[in-house]
Amino acid sequence: MKFWNFLKKALIFTLKETYSFFLKTALFILLIFIIGISTIAIFNSKNKNERKKSYEYILFNVANVNEDKVKGNFLSEENLSYMDILQSLDDIKNNNQVKGVIIALDTIDLPSSKIEELSKKFEELKANNKKIYAFGAYITNANYKLAAIANEVIMVPSTSASLDLTGYHYSDIYYKGLFDKLGVNMEVVRIGNYKSYGENYTGNEMTPELRSELTRILENRYDKFITDISKNRKIDKNALNNDIVNGTDTSLTPFAARDKNLVDKLEHFSDFTKRLNIREDNVADITDYYEKQVKDQNIGNPRNGTIAVIYAEGSILYDPNGVTEGVITPDNILQKVEKAMQTKNLKGIVLRVNSGGGSALASEIIYQELTKLNIPIYVSMSDTTASGGYYISMAGNKVFANNATITGSIGVVSMIPKLYNAQDKYGVHSNSVSKGKYSDISDSFAPLSEESRAKITQSMEETYKEFKSRVSKNRKIDENTLENYAQGKIWLGDEAKNINLVDGIASLDEVIKIMAKDLGLRKNYAVESIYLEEDFSQKLKSFTNMITEKFSLSAQLQKNIPQAKKAFNEYDFAVQNQNKPLYYLTYKLDLY
Repeated sequence: MKFWNFLKKALIFTLKETYSFFLKTALFILLIFIIGISTIAIFNSKNKNERKKSYEYILFNVANVNEDKVKGNFLSEENLSYMDILQSLDDIKNNNQVKGVIIALDTIDLPSSKIEELSKKFEELKANNKKIYAFGAYITNANYKLAAIANEVIMVPSTSASLDLTGYHYSDIYYKGLFDKLGVNMEVVRIGNYKSYGENYTGNEMTPELRSELTRILENRYDKFITDISKNRKIDKNALNNDIVNGTDTSLTPFAARDKNLVDKLEHFSDFTKRLNIREDNVADITDYYEKQVKDQNIGNPRNGTIAVIYAEGSILYDPNGVTEGVITPDNILQKVEKAMQTKNLKGIVLRVNSGGGSALASEIIYQELTKLNIPIYVSMSDTTASGGYYISMAGNKVFANNATITGSIGVVSMIPKLYNAQDKYGVHSNSVSKGKYSDISDSFAPLSEESRAKITQSMEETYKEFKSRVSKNRKIDENTLENYAQGKIWLGDEAKNINLVDGIASLDEVIKIMAKDLGLRKNYAVESIYLEEDFSQKLKSFTNMITEKFSLSAQLQKNIPQAKKAFNEYDFAVQNQNKPLYYLTYKLDLY
């Protein structure tokens, strides 16, 4: 009897638990269903609102844009690339809904060559009946070149705002005095009288050769600057030049700027938007426009042919030491090339180069790999395509620069940090055992003998010859003539064209169009940007390096010493590449 009671209770308990389980499961499924329906409703509502939003005005607020980017990098937000911006402007040009573009001058932070390229894009927008408005409170050389293209330049009506056209000024830090106190001697061996990299460590003032180069470059840019402004603003060029040189156009109030025809209107931003009837539902910034209108579009039809764009941006390194973003290496260029070659109906490659160079060996490897491709390569030079950047450009069938591009710098340099003077300063002494005449060349505590210097120079002369041979062959310039353009000399794009270092002057999208025309591609061909993709191991390594660097001694010092970051970066680069030939140009020149 007890057994049957037990069995009965067990059966009832099982039925209850089974019922409870199925009831809970049903309720859970119902809950998931409700959540799913609600989520879909929310997204549909959001999408309806987005569809209701019109794009009558686009805010152009671009700063610090990179050309290359790493896809799948969880360490940093994936920002717009330069090509994303160009494609957005092309879409805006053909979008009948868009009435105008507002250039947010106070946020603009772009190098000279990109200002030059974007100026062409804004002229195209104007030709397609899009109004361009430039609004700002603090206007300088850096943003006025772009502002001068606008249909209207608007400033805040306050004497606290200012317009400053100041000509040009370039300065650099020289570390010899600091390194002498630290007991560091930087031995620099150069091939090329104008190869200036490393002079910051060996002297306390600019060499005459570098000063003459910089003056020529900056004078060239300055002349184009005032020519373009005088043309766009209908101001006499000589009068504009005199006012800038004499300081008359420095620290102008918005009211004085308006009187001199440098500005059209004085309005607060709220009054400006009210005048144009700009509301939250009819304006978007360039990032939002790209995400909603351009990102998922296929640019062209692969059936009509595809042009792949490969980006080479940053220093050229043979051993990147775990760094993948912002550098050029043989490995990551090969990865991009392999990806490009898999592109559907590939007809040609545009190599976009933005680099002052770096490792001579890595530059040669990249050059050799690119020349093996059985497909046309056109090179588009960006802000700086000099030294090693120019070297890898020699793989191109045709090479194009911007007027503002810094290129050339055909020369070689090698740096060897020596610490023998630090021994007495800090009580650290070196003892060594060696065999071989030159075995101590890379010993930081052994002075560089004249014989050792001569040995390094002899090796670098051969590297210099190799560099010139690549240029002579690909640019069809005899070596005697080329020597006049080499020696580490730098050139602007238009200067480089005049001496046949490049084929022509063209922006990135113009180079793509030139290639398409040369290849006879039908209209609506496809353009595919090839970016680097990191696997998980690379991401993990990058993350580890980032954490290590954040807490390193150099990182702590950089917080407290002005300009220390640049000094440490350059010193680390020299240590990593000591006694190795470099094709390298480090300085950056921006007038606008």
